[in-house]
Amino acid sequence: MPSSMKEGKLPTLVQIKKLMVKIASENGIKKQVNNTRRHSVVVWHLADKIACLASKNGYKVDRKFLKVGCYIHDIGRMVTGSKGSKELQPDIFHFYEGYYIMIAHNYPELARICVCHACGAGLDKKINKRYNFIARNFFPRTIEAKIIAYADARTDYKKGKGSYIWPFTKAYNRFKKYSGVGKRLKQNHQFIKRITKGKII
Repeated sequence: MPSSMKEGKLPTLVQIKKLMVKIASENGIKKQVNNTRRHSVVVWHLADKIACLASKNGYKVDRKFLKVGCYIHDIGRMVTGSKGSKELQPDIFHFYEGYYIMIAHNYPELARICVCHACGAGLDKKINKRYNFIARNFFPRTIEAKIIAYADARTDYKKGKGSYIWPFTKAYNRFKKYSGVGKRLKQNHQFIKRITKGKII
């Protein structure tokens, strides 16, 4: 992060963008910055809607952390790229690269967000070990992590249309093939329904 960052404080959206530009430029995929930012805006809008409903229903949500998490969850794509710009590494590695970037900048909770948002349910130690990552489960545990993971899973991308919210059934069908994800994603869906009293379907 820029030298003005102080350990323990969350980065600002401006600082996040500067870091994204720096990393993406170093990897020759500067176009990835805007692609990821547009996606993150859609994720944030859904996450904020969920958080507002949850707050009205008596749940405590750290909306500042939630917003930063939404804008930083895919920072690993500044290393791996994506099909929307130039794919430098298989998709799964953007979770891990994001983790390493945040750990390097002393943000362990944001580092967890980078992995725990995977497939709307996080990744288990079996998958992580297979890809030479830390061999333990990385599942969303906090209310903020669960909301970010869910909002991201409900956001798809279509060429010419950009990022948009798609039905839960389509998100589930896309991710259920991965180890244990289907069950955990359904559990997170039920959690989101509970905290919003069924207003997010």
